[in-house]
Amino acid sequence: ARCRAAAPASPPLPYMLASAFALSCAYVLPSPLPAPPASRAAAVRMEAGVPVATPMMPGQKTWMPKAEDRAMAAKKWYVVDAEGLRLGRMSSEIAKLLLGKHKPEFTPGADVGDCVVVINAEKCIVTGNKAKDKLYRRHSGRPGGMKTESYEELQRRIPERIVEKAIKGMLPHNSHGRELFRHLKVYKGSEHPHQAQAPEALQFGGLTSTPDSQVLDLTDPDALFCVEP
Repeated sequence: ARCRAAAPASPPLPYMLASAFALSCAYVLPSPLPAPPASRAAAVRMEAGVPVATPMMPGQKTWMPKAEDRAMAAKKWYVVDAEGLRLGRMSSEIAKLLLGKHKPEFTPGADVGDCVVVINAEKCIVTGNKAKDKLYRRHSGRPGGMKTESYEELQRRIPERIVEKAIKGMLPHNSHGRELFRHLKVYKGSEHPHQAQAPEALQFGGLTSTPDSQVLDLTDPDALFCVEP
């Protein structure tokens, strides 16, 4: 009978684990020892008493308005009587006051303008046939929600809106213009609730208040020769 050769005995399990751990540790770089904690006395501290930081642009010479120049306390208040004034010319002059273009420290994009109160908004005038031809549109946001009305209709209903829309269209169409528009107060009638600000009365001359020197005759010269059907 043939005898099978005895299989070599496998090494014990603890020996295998120890060999695997030794091989893995052979490929691990030795890590440096942790640094000892620094003492409180050796900590670096900032020196006290630095008055002003170094300017980022030392060669900058352009003047910019400071916070006190843009504060509400630095703004003047004006009151404008819109009775008999032309809408467009009056609005352009008021927009200059809101922007601050009448001041030597005017800076684009900076709120250096003044506050304006407009009274008698219902007595503002327009020339030509604008009272009938000029249209104001608004939309409710829903399909078919367009509403259109003429200058005369809106003046009878909300005359303040006419002046507000004219002046707002002459301001910057961004957040700066929306901030300037907050300094405009328009009222119907001769009374306003801003007596505590002691507004200064302001009058505009020139074509703003001068009546038309050349009145256009818009009648049809051939109307006399037309035969009615």
